[in-house]
Amino acid sequence: MTENGNRYAIHALKDRRATLAGEVEKFKQGIPDREKQLSHLDAALWILDPDYRADTVPPKRLRNVKLFGGGELNRLILDDLRRAEGRPMSNQEIARAIVEAKGGGGDCLPALARCARANLTHLLNRRGAVCKAGDRASAKWAFAPSANT
Repeated sequence: MTENGNRYAIHALKDRRATLAGEVEKFKQGIPDREKQLSHLDAALWILDPDYRADTVPPKRLRNVKLFGGGELNRLILDDLRRAEGRPMSNQEIARAIVEAKGGGGDCLPALARCARANLTHLLNRRGAVCKAGDRASAKWAFAPSANT
């Protein structure tokens, strides 16, 4: 490999390492909070059932469900805003449109609305592609006047 190629590879590997180290640090900081929550739950269970033993409840395996491919949620959100033809949409309306487009059940709407809000905030803050009127539950989203998306 050329010297330039090595330099780029080294930079990319260092960047990835820094990202992973940051994630590890974040997870380590969260462990004491989770342990404290566990002890509080154990105490509450013990109050309700004095024979309760924490070791009798096995931990659940966490599963990350990847609902959308890379950039797919952003594309679906932007498509919904395009179809609205300038009419501002709420998080719930956008989530409903995504469920219709993906063909899912309505039981995931609250979680999907939170995901949509997070992506819309990214589109607002990082890309300037959308604009927001209102706060929290009353927030309405539309394309930014200057956005060429």
